[in-house]
Amino acid sequence: MKNNFVAFDFETSFGHIPCSIGIMEFINGQVVNEYYSLIKPIDLKFNPINSRINGIHLQDVFNEREFDEIWNEIEFFFIDRVIVAHNSSTDISILEKTLDYYKINKPNYKSFCTLSIARSVLNIENYKLSTLAKHFTIQQNNYHNALEDAFVCGKIFIEMFEDYHNKVYSSNDGIKSPRSTINNYNKYLRVNNSVKQIKSTYVWCISDILSGKTFVVSGVFEKFSRDDLKKAIEDNGGKVGSSISAKTNFVIAGDNMGPAKLEKATKLNVAIITEEEFINLINLT
Repeated sequence: MKNNFVAFDFETSFGHIPCSIGIMEFINGQVVNEYYSLIKPIDLKFNPINSRINGIHLQDVFNEREFDEIWNEIEFFFIDRVIVAHNSSTDISILEKTLDYYKINKPNYKSFCTLSIARSVLNIENYKLSTLAKHFTIQQNNYHNALEDAFVCGKIFIEMFEDYHNKVYSSNDGIKSPRSTINNYNKYLRVNNSVKQIKSTYVWCISDILSGKTFVVSGVFEKFSRDDLKKAIEDNGGKVGSSISAKTNFVIAGDNMGPAKLEKATKLNVAIITEEEFINLINLT
């Protein structure tokens, strides 16, 4: 099993809506098949944060096929297979929600998550895909390209399986069938690899992009306090809300954000961003 599996990755336009997919099939530890496609999003809605991260914009996908049109080309990768993803709860949730939308039957599969495995067997600075790639000296040139991320994820899985065979099997993520993943909100904490290091004496840039936008700040943050983030929002013309509603544009999610808030934001299609992504939202405009 360890050398025969399928690694995959989605990039999204907004929430759980995919705009690209990358798939790498490994047999005996070697890539034997690969697949990449842009995907026309269901409602053509793009979060500018997502586009900055993955480089995919509306004009890139407007004439592409929707997910149901490519499913017949890729379903064999998933049916009764071992599938692997980094933070698999995110990618499996995207897959299942999209299949549900198009009323396509979900395949049976067994899954592993390289993020959960890495957390259980490694003691390193963080467990981002790019950090793990460096740890295992796996070359990665195009972070957040779905095909390259799938390849790197597969190579990381092989490395960890070879080095930590027993722990991989005993990790909580080990072999499960499709499941609901709304309670795991680590998917919203994936950090853009290009974020600059922030000095403790940070001076906020002033940007028009926040003007008139309503933010809710929730959770515990690494670099700044909630009050600091709220001040940055207001200094840039944004508004800070106390609760999530249909009028909320962004939720800045930190550690220990409550699952009820997560679920409400997801249902309302509110953009959920990390502390680093908020900083980029100001700095990259």
